Amino acid sequence: MAILQRVFYNYQRILVALCQIFLVYFLLNYLHCPLAFATNSHSIASNEESTHPFSIQEAWQQVLATHEGVRSEMLNTQKADKLALASKLSFLPEISLSALYLHLDKKLELDVIHDRAALQQIQANIGNTNPILSNILTTISTPITLMQQDAVLGALNIIYPIYTGGKRWYGSKIANVLAKDSREALRLRELATFEELVGIYYAVVLHKEILKVSEEMEQGALIHYQNANKLYKLGQIAQIELLTAQVAYDKAKNVTLAARNTLEVSQLALDSILNSTHVVPTSSLSLENYTLQNKQYYIDSALQSYPALRIAANNKQIAEYKKHIAFGNFMPKLIAFGSFIATDNRSRLEQIAPNWFMGIGANWSILSPDGKIQKYQIAKIEQLHATALESQAIKDIELLVAKSYKQVIFTHQEYNSLNSSILLAKENLRLQEKAFLQGIATSTQVNDARNALLSSLTQQQSIAYKEILYLAKLMALHGDITKFFTIVHH
Repeated sequence: MAILQRVFYNYQRILVALCQIFLVYFLLNYLHCPLAFATNSHSIASNEESTHPFSIQEAWQQVLATHEGVRSEMLNTQKADKLALASKLSFLPEISLSALYLHLDKKLELDVIHDRAALQQIQANIGNTNPILSNILTTISTPITLMQQDAVLGALNIIYPIYTGGKRWYGSKIANVLAKDSREALRLRELATFEELVGIYYAVVLHKEILKVSEEMEQGALIHYQNANKLYKLGQIAQIELLTAQVAYDKAKNVTLAARNTLEVSQLALDSILNSTHVVPTSSLSLENYTLQNKQYYIDSALQSYPALRIAANNKQIAEYKKHIAFGNFMPKLIAFGSFIATDNRSRLEQIAPNWFMGIGANWSILSPDGKIQKYQIAKIEQLHATALESQAIKDIELLVAKSYKQVIFTHQEYNSLNSSILLAKENLRLQEKAFLQGIATSTQVNDARNALLSSLTQQQSIAYKEILYLAKLMALHGDITKFFTIVHH
């Protein structure tokens, strides 16, 4: 009896301990879960807050504000403007102040007596018989001090080139053209950066779509593998069919993994060009039907406004001005000059010297080792070279506009034509999966149907990406980026 009581007592203690453990478990799981859920919710919210959604137009404004390449071209434009202003100042005279302190080894004196021994003999012969004549000879024999041993001079100088052979005039014109050229270079850099941004931005959108399709295909491959496993266990299919389904599922996972990796790489490029983190594109690849002008309209617009052509025209103009400058080497140079001199007036020479002077100077180089003729010939060759480059640039732009125009139209048509292929691939996959469950189709047929659908969807998205790139190229050549934003946001 005592043994039974002891066993019952131990059993009661064990039951109480189990109840305590259950109570602790209940408190941990049901009272702390809301706190954990709140913590996770806060983490998710903070992650969402850290993302930065950008439409393509907002991304472009961000690039204009932060891109260092564009900023460097803007600074180059400011530099060219300063140089143009400096070239205009070359028409002003040069005015300078100069000061000079001289310390001579001895006074600068003028001695009018060349034979001082003869003079002394004459003075000895005269003696005291004629004191007046003796005083005169003494005065004459005393050297005249023209300048003291220390002297200080100051001058206000003015030099003004009257004629330089046209170098100042055409140099100023070149500086003005270079200022215009820098603005065209800035515009060209902006257009190139715009095309780069469009490629990077929509690459992220494309790879997101491809990842989404890959995940759907992976999920479909998983379902097919699970169905194949069930049929294999029921003995309705052979093991090779199960293995084929498993291999297809593994390949689908690899495709998804590769798509995710490609997306991460493209995301890094987008974050870099926008100088931001966790950028989320909000624009899509799908474009509504839009209307383009005729091809000649875009060609004419590009020929009038595309910066590369304007730069070529500016180079041609600069080459012509350089030819005039080279010809100026054969012309005489005239300058006007003047100076006002201030001294301490302590010496005779300083007292008799003029306080100011002015004049005109001329120089005409008849023969020099500078190769003036060859330099002029080189300038003419550079002018012909610039003209040829401009002509070729016009042809290249015409071809590029026509090519971009054709590519936009073709990719738009190709995108729409793939809709029927996608519908067919979806229907074929549905029928093959249904036939597999009924035992009249193989795993290979199902996998082929799924791969065909994946290929069609990926191909259509890739074509949409190409269409946007070609459209961005066409609008950049046309010089109207806002038209591109209107089309993609429609």
